[in-house]
Amino acid sequence: MTYLAPITLPQTHDLNRTVRRGQTLYYAGDSAPSLYRLESGLMRAVRLTPQGRNLTVRHIRPGDIFGEECLHGQTRGHQVVALTDTVLTPIHPQHLSAAELWDLTRSLSAQLQRMMTDGVHIQDGDLRERIARYLLNLADSTLGGAHSDGTRFVRATHELIAEGTGATRESVSKLIGEMRDDGLLSPAYRCLTLTDEDGLRLLSGYHG
Repeated sequence: MTYLAPITLPQTHDLNRTVRRGQTLYYAGDSAPSLYRLESGLMRAVRLTPQGRNLTVRHIRPGDIFGEECLHGQTRGHQVVALTDTVLTPIHPQHLSAAELWDLTRSLSAQLQRMMTDGVHIQDGDLRERIARYLLNLADSTLGGAHSDGTRFVRATHELIAEGTGATRESVSKLIGEMRDDGLLSPAYRCLTLTDEDGLRLLSGYHG
């Protein structure tokens, strides 16, 4: 993936920057001169497991402020990758007003609550349940969409789903084939149609 070095500009709200789908904003171990606010698109934070596999540990949605390592003088803890074309704004905490600091606090609090909920995708249930839960979650994000008949779909690869559910791509591919045979999904290239969304919700226990 293409590496884009973070930009440091003198004002709190710098010019927006664009990170294209598949590009990396920063890597674990990079310096952390600023926060970022995601204006549009979807990003994810990735951690490398001891087994050498990528694991998605956080999804970053529009309005989220992230890159909080800079508040502690630490280097970046994760690699952050764009899942879609994204627009974001660097934010330098030393210039934040009291109101902006409050916005930062609320954003980080909301993300912490969401991360605790999202942890269920990896920790609870068998892999078939976790896949169903993860797809329903992604359907509500920028990766989701709807066909002309209203049936929803998710633009995602088997690898992305594996990294979001703590599994291997091979295991995910096998189960997606089974879920297709059961009429729950209709797989296509980089796209999964949620053919039976009620069935997926029943399988996953997801109520979002």
